[in-house]
Formats: sequence, structure tokens, C-alpha cells
Amino acid sequence: MATRKRGSRTGKRRGDPGQMNLFDAPGEPAQMRAKPAAPLRARAKRIRAPSIERSVTLSPQEASIYLGVAVSTLKSWRAKKIGPKWTHRGARLVCYFPEDLEAFLRHGARDFDKP
Repeated sequence: MATRKRGSRTGKRRGDPGQMNLFDAPGEPAQMRAKPAAPLRARAKRIRAPSIERSVTLSPQEASIYLGVAVSTLKSWRAKKIGPKWTHRGARLVCYFPEDLEAFLRHGARDFDKP
């Protein structure tokens, strides 16, 4: 059994637009089908929200530059639960807060057992 290619029937009319179709009467001239005019769109104005002060987060690459260590070192520290405090943003995205990196540089490795 032969299979048909997907997308081969698109519903677009092919051929000459003035050509008669199946439902045209033979004595009448073929009618051109006009597309309806697209509605005019009003240009949207940008709404300026008040500036919200957010804390900046750093990616592991940025944190490694900040600390002067390799990205793989940060990954190893996360696996061993040592090193600077880090958080998840979503399922895989790891980020660091600059305050936590500063605290790590001042006080050294953190201990997860202590609050």
C-alpha cells in the first residue's frame, strides 16, 4: 500500500485563479475570489512598569570567574555539598547570589548540617 506524503494536500488552490472549478457553471465566466481585507491593527503602546529592584543572580560561569575557580570545580562542590550557597531556578538552572559568593570568600566552605 502506497503511503501519501504528509503535507501534500494543503488546501491552497493551485493553478490559475481565473480557472473554472468544479462548481462553476459552463456558461458563466469564472469568478475571482477576493481575500477579505485584513483588519487594521492599532499599534500597541508600551506600558512602563515601575522599576522593581531585583537581586542579581550569577550563572556558574560568572561565579567561577568571580571566585577564580573552574566551572567544573563549582559543579564538584555542589555534588559534595561544599562551597558557596547556590539555588535552582527551574529544573536545571543553577545560580549564585553575589552576597553568598562574598560570604564564601570571607568565611570559607559552608556546612550544610549547621543552619
